[in-house]
Amino acid sequence: MSDEQRDDPTAQAHGELSLARIALADGDLGHAAGHVAGAIAWAPGLPEVHELLAAIAARAGDEGAIALFPVEQPAFIGAVVARAHLQGRHDPMGGLRMLAQATRFEPAQPWADVSWVRALEPRRLDPEDLARLFVAVMPGLGDPARPEVARANEVYLDLARRACAAHPGSALLHGAAAGLARRFTALVPGALAEAVRWGAHGHRIRPDKLTAVWYAYALKADGRLEAALQVMRQAWQAQPDEVDLCADMANWLAEAGRLDEALALLDAAIRRAPDYDCAVHTAARLRFQRDADVRHLVGLVDFMREHPVTSHEHSDLDGACRGRSWLGMVDGPAESVINLLHQIPRDDRAMAGTATLSALEVPSALRVVHRELPGLRLTIEGQPPPDMVAPQRPGGRVLWEYTGLVAAPAVPPPQPRSLELLQGVVWPFWPNPVAAYDHALPLGQLPAAELVALLVHPPAATDHQLPDGVWERAAQAYCCLGLLHCEELRAGAEPGDTARSRELLTAIAYGVEDWTTESALFALVVAAWLDPACRPEVRDTVGRRFLAAMQQSRTRVVTIRESLAALVLATPDMVPELSALARDLLSDDAPPPPPVKKRRWFGRR
Repeated sequence: MSDEQRDDPTAQAHGELSLARIALADGDLGHAAGHVAGAIAWAPGLPEVHELLAAIAARAGDEGAIALFPVEQPAFIGAVVARAHLQGRHDPMGGLRMLAQATRFEPAQPWADVSWVRALEPRRLDPEDLARLFVAVMPGLGDPARPEVARANEVYLDLARRACAAHPGSALLHGAAAGLARRFTALVPGALAEAVRWGAHGHRIRPDKLTAVWYAYALKADGRLEAALQVMRQAWQAQPDEVDLCADMANWLAEAGRLDEALALLDAAIRRAPDYDCAVHTAARLRFQRDADVRHLVGLVDFMREHPVTSHEHSDLDGACRGRSWLGMVDGPAESVINLLHQIPRDDRAMAGTATLSALEVPSALRVVHRELPGLRLTIEGQPPPDMVAPQRPGGRVLWEYTGLVAAPAVPPPQPRSLELLQGVVWPFWPNPVAAYDHALPLGQLPAAELVALLVHPPAATDHQLPDGVWERAAQAYCCLGLLHCEELRAGAEPGDTARSRELLTAIAYGVEDWTTESALFALVVAAWLDPACRPEVRDTVGRRFLAAMQQSRTRVVTIRESLAALVLATPDMVPELSALARDLLSDDAPPPPPVKKRRWFGRR
């Protein structure tokens, strides 16, 4: 088989069918069935697949043929679909339910678009069973479905049309059909009008919560937000304990920019049911969206810790943190020497060249540049600032030792297995700070000395699509999260006690100014998200370190200053005046940092 055939699902299916025919001719029904299942997985709509499946059924009988396609764990999708088609001969709903499972697993394939489904007479089926079928299919389609997904599953919409015509008195069926039709609006003309019509009909027959939600969602998709809200409010007035209706309405209002109305609804829901997780999660996200105050997210984390059982999986915390420095990703480097590196194509980085910096920059940044540009002759002008080349206060952990303007690691390199472990954990993006902490758990098995060594000697980037320096900064952040997990530092302590880890992280934060300063403070911030008892201590550490950087920036460039400001804004219970100062610094109106002196770019040999 050529490479082109290997990439062609139809060619793959025909190959499986050829083997199935040979097995069938030899009377080996088991192998024939296995190859037919393989063919279905490649091309579920191929007519020859269904012809051969019918031949196996004729040879083995319906029950014998079904037994040839066992549904084991983990189930093979080809066997599930083959069994569904065979079962559909005498139990259509049973077959449809299995096809719905396949649709949810891989929605872009036309698993159900076969002749027996198209020929079904819905009047012979229970309308509530059909409604449950449509509900089972919807989550896999998307809202709305992508065109290729809608195209593969239009058979369900066809079945819904025939079912609604056959069962005009079923409110549940019409409501579910409305929810299904709404997903086909990008492909099928008139599907949205059908959704609104079916939703209205179902709600008119039986105006309960379910039919109200399906009808309201159809109205909203049709651009009729006020009408949708009216339907939902009426449903809530009829059933005041159904506070999840408030969460839906609040999301709609927030999308429309009506945050105050959204939050008023959520406040009412929370007063009615203080422990209802959907309202609490949505409210926290919307409040953070309104004022960017991290206390809303920290309060949500506290709520989640106190209420570990939830109605369903939530993404509000992740959505609020996404794309925000230190909340959902590592902050990028701000050094001019890294900006220089950005401008050198990777193919040219082995060439010799010269550059001049008008001022000293942090050692981790310079180390990245020298590793990436081994032929660089870098000149740094000026004198080493005393407050930059020595620990920020007595007891600060010395990770770098300066000789003039040259910094050298003050700790030995880590073991190769430590580097390998760290490489398997690091990524510069995370869902939220607590998730980053959980992801760092494997690093806790390393001794504290190894984690400190990894801070100064992080592994080289494995993904060269990332901007220069980002991988190394993420590696340092995970090293510090690893210190929170460090079994050596937590030995003999109560579960959850990170006092010794925080002591070491604080010493690193007050060591020589570097990217490691930010990483240590980030880990302390995460510790404060997790443990309310340590919040005053962390607030003091982060706030004082930021104030020191602001003071120093009056006389020199402090490249980590803006990153420290982002950490201030991520710290629970931060002093309001410091939060305001950090917010002003990061605002678009903040003055730019002092310019660095001109550089001489690389020259070819």
